[in-house]
Amino acid sequence: MAPSSSSSNETFLPGLNRRYLSSFVGLLHALCSVIALVVGNYLFIQCFLLGNDVLASSEVDGSSLLPTIFHVTTAVSGILLVFFWNKIQSYQHATTSLKAKGMTPKQMQNVNRARGCYALILCAVYPLMYRYLPDETLRDSVLSRAVVAAMVAVTVHMYNILKVYGKGLFILYAGTKFGFSLQVLFAGSLYSLRESYPHIVNFFEKEALLISCCVEFGFLLYYCESRRIVSVPFLRDACKRYHPLMIFVFIVNMLKEKFWSRLPMSVSWAIFLECILVFLFLKKMIRGIITTVVETVRSKKESSDKRESFARKQRRTSVFDVTSSAGRRSSIFESIDFGEISSSLGSSRGIDLDALKEE
Repeated sequence: MAPSSSSSNETFLPGLNRRYLSSFVGLLHALCSVIALVVGNYLFIQCFLLGNDVLASSEVDGSSLLPTIFHVTTAVSGILLVFFWNKIQSYQHATTSLKAKGMTPKQMQNVNRARGCYALILCAVYPLMYRYLPDETLRDSVLSRAVVAAMVAVTVHMYNILKVYGKGLFILYAGTKFGFSLQVLFAGSLYSLRESYPHIVNFFEKEALLISCCVEFGFLLYYCESRRIVSVPFLRDACKRYHPLMIFVFIVNMLKEKFWSRLPMSVSWAIFLECILVFLFLKKMIRGIITTVVETVRSKKESSDKRESFARKQRRTSVFDVTSSAGRRSSIFESIDFGEISSSLGSSRGIDLDALKEE
């Protein structure tokens, strides 16, 4: 019996179902993403918070096992995302809608592609090349220029995608790679740049920690939200706290270590712009916090005044209070004219009260 058209479309290779292949790739991608996130956060804490620079050694030995695992899983995670190219989310759960940002779902999907695929691959290229390629290969100017030309092409493509969302993302995700690749393209080889600036490898590895952790954390939470594991408010609050904290710690470390004086100008310009963006963001965040606190205190004060005014009004108001034509509030008993009552009673009964008084 001949196979149906539907079954033939599901078969990717003889005896291999496309659905099974997709599930296997998805599982491998998830595994690499989680490993990159966990190892990346551990290395980030060691390097930036504890001061133990485990990335300093570029030799493949026991001490460089975790950095190697991190870079490999980061690159594999970005490469495997190509298999789910059309399934990358085209939305975001930010407080500002896409319509308010002037973006379409297709543009948002391209931004997520640039972050989840291109950025992860790019941040692992130079660290892995400097770790594993011998010096003779790094001295080859033809190979070096071919690699950096591809890097420049990818970063320019990322700029065209990310500029719709914000040019600051391009500076964060691809600015340093773009400048460094241009310098290698016109200066010579990867080996010569490393000899001139020995700290360039350590910087690229630390920057990869920042980029990979931020990207993997966001994508993991969005996946959990799509499976109803976490809620949208939890996702939003977690990203608002995790991403700024990572960027602030990274920039403070760059300023404390004075990395801009150890790197070429092709890379230092991006660090300088990142510092400006972080300070502007910090200023905006502090202003927002102050505004929120002031509005909260003011609203509480207004509500307290309203409650106090209402209680005072309740204490002063009685069913026996009346307001005169002149606007004066008095007791109801004060407004009674007993003279009129007496005259009315006398006329109704036919009794002359004045005559009674004389008698």
